[in-house]
Amino acid sequence: MRPGRPLTANALSERLIRHGIPATRPARNGAWLSLVSSVHWKMLADLIGTCDATAHRWHKHSATDRASYVAMRMKDQPPPSAPE
Repeated sequence: MRPGRPLTANALSERLIRHGIPATRPARNGAWLSLVSSVHWKMLADLIGTCDATAHRWHKHSATDRASYVAMRMKDQPPPSAPE
């Protein structure tokens, strides 16, 4: 409880539990897995401000690959109507 000093993860977890909010780690891990499966890990690292190694480890843990990301993005695009 020092001004200007961040809470530790354990202190925040204890406070949340006291207010009836259960453990947050499973939700955090699920969010990471969801994010790295829908956004390329390098872009995710840049967007949320984490290091590349962390985002890449989560990417490997999710067992997705770059080709699946590109295929997903291509599927969302309408097909070209005529050659340009």
